[in-house]
Order: sequence, then structure tokens, then C-alpha cells
Amino acid sequence: MKKTLLLAVLSISAGVSFGQNTFPASGNAGVNTTAPEYNLDVNGTFNANSLYLAKQLLLPQVASTQERGIANLLLPGLRASKVMQRDEQFENGTNEIVVYNNSGNGTVAINRVAASGLPNTSGYCLEITHTGAASPGIGGYYQPSMSGQNKTLVHLFRAKVPVGYALNFAANALGTGGSRQWLTNNVGTGKWEDYAILIVCGYAGPFGTGGYVFLTGNTPSAGAPVVWQLASSAMYDLSDVGDNRIENQQSMDQIADLRITGNGFMGGNVGIGTTDTKGYKLAVNGTAVFNKAVVKLYSSWPDYVFKPGYLLPSLSELEAYIKKEQHLPHIPSEKQVADTGIDLAENQKALVKTVEELTLYILQLKNEIDALKAARN
Repeated sequence: MKKTLLLAVLSISAGVSFGQNTFPASGNAGVNTTAPEYNLDVNGTFNANSLYLAKQLLLPQVASTQERGIANLLLPGLRASKVMQRDEQFENGTNEIVVYNNSGNGTVAINRVAASGLPNTSGYCLEITHTGAASPGIGGYYQPSMSGQNKTLVHLFRAKVPVGYALNFAANALGTGGSRQWLTNNVGTGKWEDYAILIVCGYAGPFGTGGYVFLTGNTPSAGAPVVWQLASSAMYDLSDVGDNRIENQQSMDQIADLRITGNGFMGGNVGIGTTDTKGYKLAVNGTAVFNKAVVKLYSSWPDYVFKPGYLLPSLSELEAYIKKEQHLPHIPSEKQVADTGIDLAENQKALVKTVEELTLYILQLKNEIDALKAARN
């Protein structure tokens, strides 16, 4: 009887704790810890022949001065697919993002602001402010995407959402067999987090729009608004590759390493033959050839020369200017061209103005000659 009782006590004790390990009948289990915080909490090194992950792998961001939460190892690989909105870090605008609020009552606002300490390289983020009831949840933002037959899309964004609020997604028809699910956590932590939504489209229609993200939590007010930030956001098409816009390749069927195969977007300056663009959007150190080049002026064309009331300088004034400056009025000097180059649009405008003034001088001389002829007759 004593042996039986002792065996039962040992069995129960082993089921509860062994050294620093905790294996209860239900709840969290711990290895090398008596206070596990997760379903399985291992305080130390873990070794396995294989590891199966049904959804995601999250690592704590412990060696970083940047205020960040968890990092998901899958996200960098997903960015190798085709991006559907090019200005992901809001360098030039809102990247097609607009307010999502079916109530349409003006309680959700989105503003692009400059800020320091952002987890991006643009220095800009979108600040989303909620000041009242909205729908769904307390409202959010919409970044357009279109589902399609057998497409796989991922909505990736980096956000700083207050504690106590959760992110949710919505979409219209995804087709027969379509589904949506989070690849990451979706709750606010008060820190910068990477979030990802997987959208698997069906094999047959109907198909609709997606890219709707909204918050749920306590209803805000004008006096106690809810404010959160987006450092980046874009939709990625895993059914396509990311190099279909600009390809850098060396192959027998190409005559150059750089090939542009479709529409593209570059938010910064581009240098060809130089790394110093001097602030210009396109700087070319060399020659260029065009079948056609169109330069659009933002100022007026000099047809005002022919309008009544235009004060045409006298020929004596023109002669004095040429003697002093050694070039025509309105036309850049040799030194100006050497220092700053030629503005094609402004130079063409100046040439047209000069030709129109010369035309008026010729007409004046003709009238004077005609008058002299008439006087002689």
C-alpha cells in the first residue's frame, strides 16, 4: 500500500514539475523555466531534427536601437515579387492610399508628414487620425488592389498602432475558393511592427477590389483621438516577379545590360554616366539621341511681342547693348552656358522672342523704305 501511494505521488509530481521544467496537464509548458509565458516556452537552446511552422516565425528584435517590435523572416522574401504601388515609403505622396470610412462622416483623416526616427529611408509617414465613430470599426485606410483568377497577393505594411487596438482587413469578392488571413500578428503594441495579410484569390469569379485596413477598439472622440502611423505600405503580387519593370541582365538576346520593359517609377534623381546629378531629376554625362523630344513650358510663350502696346527697343538701344554685353538680349552669354548649361525651353523661348523682335525691326525698316520711295515719287 505504501509503495503504491509513493508511486502515485511521484507520478503527480513528475506531471507538474521536474527541476526547472514545467509540464502541467493543461496550460503553458516550460523547459528550464517554471513560469512559461507561451504554449511552449524554452529558456535556452532548442535542438530538433526538423521544425514545421504552419504560419510564421517571429524573432524578438533585441539588438537594435530602432524602436521596433518583432521581425518576420518571411517579409523580405515576399518583396521580391511584383509591387503594385511604387512609392512604398511615401517619398513623393500617399502611394494611392485614401481614407476608408463607409460612414463618410469625416471622422478619419490621413496626412503625409515628415518625422524623425522612422523605420524607412524617405523620412515621411502617413499619420491616420480617428476623432469619432466610423465604419467598419473606427475606420482606416484603403490602398487599391484588384483580385484575379488564381492570384496570390500580400499586403505588407509597417505601422505603429496604439496598445488596445487591433488591425483588421476587408475585401470584396475574391472568387470561388478565395481566402484571406494574417501572416503576422495584428494587434497594436505601441511600437513599429511589420504586418502582412495574405490574399489567395479563387479559381473562378467574381473578383473585386481589396486593400481595406481598419482599426477596432474603443471609439475615439475629438477630445481623445486615436492616432497611428504608417511608415510603408504596398500590395505585392506573388503571382508575378518584381523585375518586370526594369531588368538588369546579360544574355545573348540583349544588346545592353539595362532593359526597360514597361512602365516604371523612380522617386529620386537618375544619373547616366555620372553619379553627381547636381539635384537634377536626370543628369546625362555624354550624348543622347531622340526621335522626338517635347519640352513643356510653365511660363508664357513670347507672342506678346506682336500685341499692341509692346515696347520694342530702338535699334540704337539694341546696338548699345550688343557693344557692351557682346551678345543679344534674352540670349545667355558664353560664360552662362559654360557655367550652367542651356535650359532648352527657356532658350527656345528667348530665340523666338528675338526672331519676333527682328521681324518687327524689318517691318519698321520696310515702312520707312516705302515712305522714302513714296516721297521720291
